[in-house]
Amino acid sequence: MELNDPEAIAAIATLHDDYEAALVANDVAALNGYFWNSPHVVRYGVAEQLYGIDELRAYRDGNTPKFTERRIVRRQIATFAGAFATVMSEIEMVIDGTRRRSRQSQTWVQIPSAGWRIVAAHVSAPLSSTVRDSQWRRYADMLAGSLGLTLDEPQRAGVVANLERTAIIAAPMLAVPLPDEVEPAPVFTA
Repeated sequence: MELNDPEAIAAIATLHDDYEAALVANDVAALNGYFWNSPHVVRYGVAEQLYGIDELRAYRDGNTPKFTERRIVRRQIATFAGAFATVMSEIEMVIDGTRRRSRQSQTWVQIPSAGWRIVAAHVSAPLSSTVRDSQWRRYADMLAGSLGLTLDEPQRAGVVANLERTAIIAAPMLAVPLPDEVEPAPVFTA
C-alpha cells in the first residue's frame, strides 16, 4: 500500500482548498457536490448529526452558519493507496466577534464513478477562547522577539496554549484579595 502518493496529496489539497472556499462563500451546491451521494455518508457537526446525503442536503439548504475570517491554521493530509485520504484541520474563525479555533476531520475516498468524495466528516465545537487569546499571542510574540526567537504558527499555538493553561492554574491564587498594606514575606515555606 502506498502512503502519501504526491499526486493524491496534491489532488486532495486542491479539493480541500476548493471546499473551504465554497464553505466561506456558502455555495450550497458546491458543498453538497463534495460529499458522497449515498445514504451511507455521515457528517457530525457541532450541533447536528447527519446520516445520508438527504439529511446533509436538507441541512445545507437550511440556515447554515456564515463564517467570518475563516482560515486553516494547520492541515494534515494522509493518503493511502491513492484511493483513500484523511484531512485533519485546525481552523480559526471569528464567531460573534471573537476569534475562535475549531477542528475538522474529513475522510475522502476516490469513488470510480464520481472521483474524490467526502464519505465522513466531523466538525468539533469551537475551543473555548476569550480575548485573552490575542493578549497571549501578543505576549508570546513580544517574548520571542526579545529573546531573538522566531515562532512559526504551530509553535506559537503551543506557547499560547501553555500560557493560557498557566493563567488558569494561577487564577485561584491571584484571586485572593490582598490589602495594599500587606508586606511580602521574607521567607516562603510550604
